[in-house]
Formats: sequence, C-alpha cells, structure tokens
Amino acid sequence: MKLRTRSLRANLLIYFLIFSAIILSFLFFFQILFLNTYYKIDQSNMLSSAINDIEKNYSNDNIIEYLNNISLNNELCIQVVSEGNVIYSSNYYKHCSSKNNVALVAIQNDFMSSDKNSMKVEFINNVYHNKSLVYGKKINDNVYIFANASLEPIDKSINLLKSQFLYVVLIVLLLSFIISYFFSKRLADPIVKINNSANKISKKDYDVIFNSDTEVYELKELADTLNHAVKELKVSEELRREFLANISHDLKTPLTMIEAYASSAKDLNYNNKKKRERDLNVIIDEAERLNSLVNDILVLTKIQSNAVELKMETFDITALINDIIKRFAIYENDGYSFVFDSSISYFIVADKKNIERVIYNLIANAINYTGEDKKIIILLEKNDDILTVNVKDTGLGISEEDIDLVWNKYFKTNKRHKRENIGTGLGLSIVKEVLEKHGFEYGVNSSKNQGTTFFFKCKIKE
Repeated sequence: MKLRTRSLRANLLIYFLIFSAIILSFLFFFQILFLNTYYKIDQSNMLSSAINDIEKNYSNDNIIEYLNNISLNNELCIQVVSEGNVIYSSNYYKHCSSKNNVALVAIQNDFMSSDKNSMKVEFINNVYHNKSLVYGKKINDNVYIFANASLEPIDKSINLLKSQFLYVVLIVLLLSFIISYFFSKRLADPIVKINNSANKISKKDYDVIFNSDTEVYELKELADTLNHAVKELKVSEELRREFLANISHDLKTPLTMIEAYASSAKDLNYNNKKKRERDLNVIIDEAERLNSLVNDILVLTKIQSNAVELKMETFDITALINDIIKRFAIYENDGYSFVFDSSISYFIVADKKNIERVIYNLIANAINYTGEDKKIIILLEKNDDILTVNVKDTGLGISEEDIDLVWNKYFKTNKRHKRENIGTGLGLSIVKEVLEKHGFEYGVNSSKNQGTTFFFKCKIKE
C-alpha cells in the first residue's frame, strides 16, 4: 500500500489535532461523564480512612480533640455511641444532627443490633433532603463509631463544566494551529533549505553550502554531514576528471606509439633489420606498459571489491626487499642507486605476494620522484616487536595541502600529468588498499626540497 505523502506542516497540524483530541476526550470523560462517580468514590474512601484513623487512636487521652479535628478538616459528621447512648457528636455542620433524622437513626440501630463489624450505606437525609453516605464501625462490644458525609449534588458543576468545555475545545484547537505552525516553521524551513541545496548537487553544483543555523540537533548534524559529503564529492569529481585525463593519456600514448612504430616497421623499415628491430622493441615496451596499466587497474578493482583473499604466511621481509631491488638493477645503468642495509633478517606474517607488490610500488614511486642524485633509501627500523619499513627519495617533497591526496589514483603533486619512468599511476592506491586490508599502519612524511618517505608498520614474528 502506497503511503500518502503530505508536507511537514500538514503532518504536524494533523498530529497536534489528534493529540489535542485525545487530551480533550480524557477531560470530557473524567471531568464530566464520570465526575459524579469519582466524587462518590472519593467521599467513600475519605470516610473509610477517617474511621480507621479514629479506631487506631480511640484509646488516646485527647480523643475528643482528635475527633473535632477530623470532623472539621474533612467536613464529616461523627458520632460515638456507647451502650445505646451518644457520648460524642460533632455539630459543626447543620446536616450532622441526628435529631428527627429517622433514616440515619434507623441505619445506626440496624447496624448495632446486627453481628457486623462495619457497614457503609448511602441514604436520603429526610431532614435536609439530600443524599448522604454513612460509615459505621464497631470498636468493641459497647462502642460504635459513625461518620457520615453529605453527597451534595454536583449537577450544576457538571453543567458549568460542559458549557466551559466548549470554550476549552476552541482554545485548544486554536493553540494546536498556532503551535503546529510555529514548530513546522522552525522545522520545515531548515529542511526546505537543505532540500533546495541538495537539488543543486544533482546539477553538479558542488559549491553549495548547507545551512546548519538551527536549534534542532539532528538537523544541524544532517547539515554538517551533507557539507562534509559535498566536500568529498567535490574532491572526488576533481579526481575523476584527473583520472579520466591521466588514464586517457596513459592509454593513448602507448597506443599511438604502437601504431606509429608498427606502421614504420611495416612501411619504412621493413627492409632495414636494425631499425625494424628498434621499432619492434618500442612496440613491445609500450605493449608491456599498456598491459601493466590494465593489470594494475584489475588488481586495484579486485582489492577494493574484496575479491582478493589474503594468504598469510611467515617470510623474511629483508630477503624479499633484496630480491625486489635486484629487479631494479637495470636503473643503476642510468645512475640510480639503492641504499639498503640487509645485515639483519626480520620475519613477518603477511600475504607475501601483496607485500611484494607494496614494496615494489613504493620503490618505483621513489625512482620517479627522487632528486638529482638519483638515490633511493630503504630503511628497516625495529621498535620492540614493531618493524617500520621506510622508502625514501631525495626529491622536491610534497606540499602540506597535497600530502593526504597522494594515495588517490593518478594524483600528481604538480597537478600536471607527467609520463613516469616506471609504473602506471595506480601504485600508491594499490599500496593503500593492500596495507588497509592487512590492517597495517602506514603514512607519508615529506618536507619541501628534502625528499619524501613512505612507510608502513608490521609486527615482527620471532
């Protein structure tokens, strides 16, 4: 069943009217319909309580003063009868006198001649022609206590309440309208503003600001959350554009070179073996570069989608780093040097293949950004049972505003695409995903013109 949608103002008005109707219904039933019944119950309970209190204190020396107080405070008529004689009677109210009150005397005599210990009877006072309620209790074999209270008709009071109730209804309904309008304005206006701002996001306007100037905590939290989301969307949009620009460049360049050198090998150098081999080698290098890019995209996608299961094992990370450095030995012909102290072996528990990919990518990144001395430093630092793996270059460093963005795909510190000596631009993103999947702490430290150090920490297994 499809729910009917209404505005916040309409909903608040309906809820306030329903709430008001419930309150008014309670008032009508308990203050008008059941007022007589409630009055009789209250008088009955008051008589029972007074008689019980008198029974408990009857042996006190100041019982007369006590009886006077109860009679005055509760507007009761109290009589104490001993051996058929009235030894105490409160005469503060005109209806208390039992003289000529045939109905009351008859009730008292019937009770004293019975074997009952207590009685409660409603009767018509034939002297004052009103309803009364009498409660009698036997204290001992000779002493009886009687207390009666007038049940004055409250029909006039009920009629007055009924006429007043109409005004109460009108006032409550008016207040419901006013209060609902006030609350809806306080609640709806910020929501409407937030909705209008959200509509701008759908049009890719990421400069919108959600107003959090409200007293409602949840709306303030929502506005703050949306502001944070917009900020992230803006960054993501910038990175998306950079990603498309960079990946199109990385795909276009090798494809263009493959096409150009293939045409050259076919049409220009088909009879020149040396030049043809040069062209074919370029084609092979660019195809390998293109293949590496596709593989890195696939690896990153698999890791991010949790399609890769870690195969944990114990291995010597020092030996692993040595093996990786050997794979970069060809760069030593171009003047690059790798500084690594491999005198101590450290064993860790991790997915060896993925950690190998992490270290390889960090060294490849250092090669691309190291300084004129072309030096890459790999350093292992042990602190208790924690091993920190550092990979440092001697380049220009990373600015403070960019340092948190280096893990993003295709991020370039100079904001311009530069064809790298090695790698595909996805290396650090893969590093981040692998280390987070392992639960390893990682980070980057950089200073302008003093190089950059990427690191991660893992636990040593003795």
